[in-house]
Formats: sequence, C-alpha cells, structure tokens
Amino acid sequence: MTLEGRPVDDWWDGYFSGLAEEAWEALAPADSAREDADFIETALALGPAANVLDLPCGNGRLALELAARGHRLTGQDISPGLIARARRHAARRGVNVEWHVGDMRAPLAVAGGYDAICCWGDSFGYFDDGGNRAHLRAVHAALRAGGRFAVELRMVAELLLADFRPRLAGRAGDISVRVERKYDAQTCRLESRYEFTRAGRTERRHASYRIYTCDELRRLFGACGFESIAMHGKTGCAFGPGADRLRIVAMKPAA
Repeated sequence: MTLEGRPVDDWWDGYFSGLAEEAWEALAPADSAREDADFIETALALGPAANVLDLPCGNGRLALELAARGHRLTGQDISPGLIARARRHAARRGVNVEWHVGDMRAPLAVAGGYDAICCWGDSFGYFDDGGNRAHLRAVHAALRAGGRFAVELRMVAELLLADFRPRLAGRAGDISVRVERKYDAQTCRLESRYEFTRAGRTERRHASYRIYTCDELRRLFGACGFESIAMHGKTGCAFGPGADRLRIVAMKPAA
C-alpha cells in the first residue's frame, strides 16, 4: 500500500460500498445510537416530534433511533447501498424515516426548514475548503430560524495529531482492516488508504479529510452564519484534554 499523488476527486462517491460498507456497520457499537440520540435531543433542544435531517445518514443508525423516539426524520446519503441498508433496518424495526440519495452539499429542503440537522461519524471535512463552506451554508439555509446543527468528529487536529499513527490494523466483524495514513501539513489533509479483506477477497479504498483545528472550525461556522457555537466532548462537557471526540453545536440565528 502506498500513498501517491494528489487526493482523488470525489473519493466519497463509491467509497461506501462492498466490504467497506459492511465494515463500517460492524464497527458501530450496538448502544452508540442511543447515547448519540440522548446527546442530540438535549444539546439541540429537540421538542416533541421535531423535524430532523440526518446528513449524511449512512446506514440509518442515528436516524432510526431518533425516529423511534417520535421525531420526524429525513435521512440523506450519497451512497445508494447505504440508503438501501437503512431502508432494510427501518423495515425490520417498523420505524418510519424518509430516505433520499443525495450529496450533503445539497440537503433536501422542507417547508419551514428543519428544527435540527446532524452530521455524525466523521462526515465533515470530505471536501476542499470551498466545498466545506458550501456544505455549511447549505445546512444553514435548510434550517429554520433558531434551528440547530450538530457535528461529531474525531478528525480534528487536537485529537488526530496528538497521537498520530501512520498505520492501523484491526477487525470489523469477520473483515480484516488495514489502514495507511499520511498527514500533509501544507494542505492540512489526512490521506488514508484502506484494505478490507475477508475470505481471501481484498478491496481497497482511498479517503481524504481536511483536518481543521477547533479554532478554525469555530471561525468557519461563524463565517457561514452560525452563532452560539459550542464545543463539547462525548458527554456534553466542554471539549478539552481527555476528550476522545469533538461535538460541535451551532445555531442559525432566530429571525
């Protein structure tokens, strides 16, 4: 496995398929959706039957948990395979979610705007700086006045670079996963090569993330129209030493 050349354009288009799709589902702890939904309901001040967009929704893990609690959920993801998987999970649970295939820079609009939008599981920073700004501005436009946006990520400089490892290996269920990573300090991007192997079959993927500092993220969100920008750790405490992830909660100003 080698890292060569520039980041692949639109690397996310087709990444979440095959063994990669199965591996990411296997890696999610069974109880994580409940804890995530607890945080979102509290931090985003969701009222009964709030109108929520999960963007991108992946296999529907978080959207299904919030829908089961009585909220009105829309799930949008660029991967048809993940949306198909989300539909199957919803059918098994008997939960109603409106699913859509689409780019997260173009969130599905609803009349009156969403009460809340979530971008969970290290799904922020896929694009170049212009694309990331476009994503934030599109989310801002899709929210109602006073609506809130939440992002969860571990791909933030304060966490990634403190204990950077260029090679990782492990298992996701019956799938062996190997990762080779390179951080480019000039572009502030993390380039990763993945190998997913099961029963002698190997699939390879490339991913590229823009790595921001917390201060850069705060200024970026503010420049895109958000206010009341709060940085949390996993439990809702202020982000700081010892945190294993960053959760950003920001609000679209009230009219």
